[in-house]
Formats: sequence, structure tokens, C-alpha cells
Amino acid sequence: MNSPSDHIPSAPAPDSLSASASSLRAVISYISARDERVNPLSVINRAEPDEPVFVLRARDMVATAAIEWWLWCARNRGVPDDKLARAELQRRAADLWIEKRLPTQSGQETGKAVVRSARQERDEPDSVLNHAHPDEPVFVIVASDAVAVEVVEFWAFMAQRHGAPDSKVQAAMEVAKAMARWSHKRVVGTGSRPQRAAPGAAAPEVQRPVHRTHMRLVCLECGHSEKVGEPPFDAELLASVREATDGACPACGAAPSVDPVSGLSRRVLTTEMVAPDSAP
Repeated sequence: MNSPSDHIPSAPAPDSLSASASSLRAVISYISARDERVNPLSVINRAEPDEPVFVLRARDMVATAAIEWWLWCARNRGVPDDKLARAELQRRAADLWIEKRLPTQSGQETGKAVVRSARQERDEPDSVLNHAHPDEPVFVIVASDAVAVEVVEFWAFMAQRHGAPDSKVQAAMEVAKAMARWSHKRVVGTGSRPQRAAPGAAAPEVQRPVHRTHMRLVCLECGHSEKVGEPPFDAELLASVREATDGACPACGAAPSVDPVSGLSRRVLTTEMVAPDSAP
């Protein structure tokens, strides 16, 4: 069997995303697509070869909401605090990743299977994991995770609400069905099978998350923040946001600069997703 590293593309030339990732890693120790591929203890590499998987990448407009939903579901199932803390780091990193787009078309248009196993996700050059930027935060959901099905279904709901193609939404539902058919289920971090609560047992009160669906433009220099979009998003709006992040801050005038040593550009504007109540 080939090592996952055999399928890693050659290192790309330095780009603005790599520069942003370097700044992001300085404050958050997150797991990138590259880390997920090469670390033998990563989620994708510890999964069963034929186990259905679903990879959330930070560029995806609805990834952070889906990770937040995973956190809520996992907390209710008794996932240990260290696993919840790691997922929260991934959510924060994904939220701060500067590139955002609508989920792209699925394999249905190319005749390829829309449900990928862990082996296929590792080995196929056009898989979500291998197509992601090497430094991009990712969050891998595997079929054996007791909350996998409801999280993938939630992702499909949010993707549809944000204006993703119907084919992409249907593809996610096919993944959820395949995960539901996977017989071995466990609670992440415990190895135990999920248990139903006893009748009349007191349930812990866990606040349902308020999902961050609105986008704001934020200046890293002066803290200026302004609303730039809300669902449903479209390609034209996201293109205008990408153009805006390449420019100067409308409040303080700070402009992008070039590092004299690395030659990489440093943006002063980024985006963040916020809850509707905090988006005016």
C-alpha cells in the first residue's frame, strides 16, 4: 500500500495564502491539509480504508458552522474536553482563513462517486483533502463518529441555505446515507459505543450554538469592521470580497505590504463570520 506522502503534490511557490497561514499559525496551532495527509495519527490515516469520510475545508463558506454543530452534538454525547478543545481550535482557524467560497460542484458532473472512503480521500489527486491548500485548516468527519450523520446533514442544510449548487447538497446527503449504513459507531475520544440516556435521566443543559452566517470585513491594523454579506451568498459577492481584501482599509488607510525578506504580500484586511445579531 502506498504511503499517503507518495501522493502529496510538490510544494507550491510561496503565495499570499501561505503568508496568511504563517500569521495564523503564530496564534493558533491548527491542523492543515498537509498535516492531515502526512501525520500517521491523523483522523484520515487512522480511519478504516473503506470508511466513508467527509472533509470540511476552511475555504468552504459553511465549514465553521458545521464544525460548531459538531461541537454541540459531540458535547451532548460526552466527548472529552481535550477533543472538544481541539475541534474549537480548528473552528477558529477555519473562521479566520482569509479565502472563502461557496462549496464547489461535486463529482456527479464528472461521473465520479460522490462518496469517498478514507483511502480514496488520501489517494485521489482531485479529492477535497488533496485539492485544499496545503496550509488550509481542515476538519475530517468519519462514518464511525457517532455524530457524523447529523453533522453532514446539517452541512447540507446550511450549504443549501447559502446558495450552493443542488448537486453539491445532494452529494452530501449521499455521504450521510453511506455513513448511516456504517455499522461501527463510537463516541470520539472514548472508543465506546454511543449509549441512550435512561428514561427520566437528567440531561445536561448545553446551549445550542448561534451559527455564524454573516460575513464582516475586518482590518488587522485598526480593528475596523463592516458587514459585507449575508446568506444566500453568490459567486459575484464572494469575488468582490476577495478583491476588497487585497486593498487598503477604508477607515485607517493601511495598505498591503511586501515582506522584503520572503517577498510575500501581507494583507491588512481579512474576513470573519459572525452571528446575525452581531452583524449590523
